Amino acid sequence: MRRVLLHLGLHKTGTTAAQSFLYDNRELIWPHFSLVLPYRTRNLGLSQAATTHSIYGTVGTLSEFGTRLRAFLETLDFGTRRGLIISEENFAGLRPSRNIEQGYAAAPELAACLVDEIRHRFDQQEIEITIYLSLRQRGGWLRSLWAHDLERMRQVHDFETFRSNMDHQPSLQGTADQIRDRLPSVTVQTGWLEELQLQRFGPGTPFADYLDLSRDKSKRLAPPSKVNNRLPEDVLAELLDLNRSRLDEAALIEQKTAIIERAKSALIGTT
Repeated sequence: MRRVLLHLGLHKTGTTAAQSFLYDNRELIWPHFSLVLPYRTRNLGLSQAATTHSIYGTVGTLSEFGTRLRAFLETLDFGTRRGLIISEENFAGLRPSRNIEQGYAAAPELAACLVDEIRHRFDQQEIEITIYLSLRQRGGWLRSLWAHDLERMRQVHDFETFRSNMDHQPSLQGTADQIRDRLPSVTVQTGWLEELQLQRFGPGTPFADYLDLSRDKSKRLAPPSKVNNRLPEDVLAELLDLNRSRLDEAALIEQKTAIIERAKSALIGTT
């Protein structure tokens, strides 16, 4: 039986560390699973097709996502027994803070499309599909989204205003439940970031468990080398002030980059 694991985020729930774990251990994973990470899905336009559908939600945008997926899956080498692991948070849709009206409303439909294309790729073969969603307590999740937007966008709202604007968004657990309801024949598992951070492999722990490697290979698994650390509050305040300034985009990006790099260097120096 071929085993397929689809990690669909969610955003800002430890996905960077999870994908780092998969990449760092790719040589141990490859004999057992083909591995698809964001550098491939984004370079090939798969991620953009998913986020576009989450915004517009038309038959055409969903068809485009499915068509691109089908063509991509045909290029992968599965050998006679190899399974598949995909980790791409944008397959659940655009980050909710950039798609405030829709949020993750399209996530069940995107997940169903992905499952359909997986089944088509392995037509006439026995497969076991698992969807894994990493979750996070709402307060920390919203704070992380806001901090991310301060860095990457011209976010001009303070956190309280940002949180108020996101109040209508359902919980991450609610999104997971909606996907489970849409796909009753698929196993949908969840893991909470706050609990995973206490484990040896952090957000990579569910993957270490899923791989089910031999004891010798399991001992060789490395923890994720890359983890996103939130910037200090005073740095976030600086970024907010800059976003609210009258700087043009080029100057804004230059000044924000300098502040962020300085702050990250300081964080590295204290760990």
